[in-house]
Amino acid sequence: MNLANQFGRQLLVGLVLLTLFALAAYVLVSFIAVIVLAIFLYYAVRPIFRIINRTRLPRRVSAALSVILFGLPFLVLVAYAVTVVALEVRLFLEEQGLFEDLLTYLESEFAIGGLDAGELEDLATASGELPPPEVILEMAVAAASTVGSVLVQVLVIVVTVYYMLVDGPRLMGWLFETYDESGVLRAYARAVDPELSLTLFGNIVNVFITAVVGIFTFYTFNFFAPEVVQIPFPALLGALAGIGSLIPVVGIKLVYIPLTIGLAANAWLTGVPEAILSVVALFVVSAVIVDFIPDFFIRAQISGENTHTGLLMLAYIVGPTVFGFYGLFLAPILLVATINAVAILLPYALVGEYPETTQARLDAFEQRE
Repeated sequence: MNLANQFGRQLLVGLVLLTLFALAAYVLVSFIAVIVLAIFLYYAVRPIFRIINRTRLPRRVSAALSVILFGLPFLVLVAYAVTVVALEVRLFLEEQGLFEDLLTYLESEFAIGGLDAGELEDLATASGELPPPEVILEMAVAAASTVGSVLVQVLVIVVTVYYMLVDGPRLMGWLFETYDESGVLRAYARAVDPELSLTLFGNIVNVFITAVVGIFTFYTFNFFAPEVVQIPFPALLGALAGIGSLIPVVGIKLVYIPLTIGLAANAWLTGVPEAILSVVALFVVSAVIVDFIPDFFIRAQISGENTHTGLLMLAYIVGPTVFGFYGLFLAPILLVATINAVAILLPYALVGEYPETTQARLDAFEQRE
């Protein structure tokens, strides 16, 4: 009878644990995009945090300063860049006559509050007529809901990054001491952490820097160049140059070489051959400032050591297709984690041994109060 009671209690506790784990998994899946972005921002902020932490400030103060001085401005800058590019994408689609089709698709997929795009457009263009109060209320509720959701997600990202900086080393140390008697998990973490820092943050930063430099270069060219050779959609083309930097050597050239050829052809066909000199200047500046300098200097410092470039490029391409926008960050994480799992965890699982890693030290797991 006692055994039956003991088994019943164990079963009840097991069901409670299963329920808790299922709820935790549901929450994690619901916020997977936010968590992935928080991991990326953590690797972006961590170098700044380590520099500030050397000043002997309290760890919490160093983490807060790192997030405030670098993390939040970085998010704002990315949001601004995405907004500028989105506006130019809209202008491009409108010129190609594709914007209405896209709007119809978005309306069918993401209809809010029963309002369709046509109704909103009619309301916006109605001369001197205010929409009905119930429509205004629905629009206000939808806008407030969207803004609130964005603020909550930003808050979750900031808080997660802050506590990863403050308590991450202590948590990892406790996990290793408690559950890693063999040392295999510590070896795995020592291999994954530096490679993930270089691969995830490094390549995304390279894309971002290249895109910003490309956008600035193209807008500056438009300011001085004759109208006949001005670049259409400079922000969009600059962003494409940044994305093209994921393909080493040839990626950015797929943007500025066809662009300059097209501008030169347009100058010749419109009877303004002297404008070709401006296009030649654009080609030289793009080749040096947008292409050579970021690819040669930045990539050499931030490229991963053990992750194959081709696999990484496929991860950046396939990730957004499979997972959506956050797949740009999630796919490289999965790639690095899987490659090192095959190299370290698989041998241990099969024969009980694992190769010693030659990666850099996992400094993030060092704790200083």
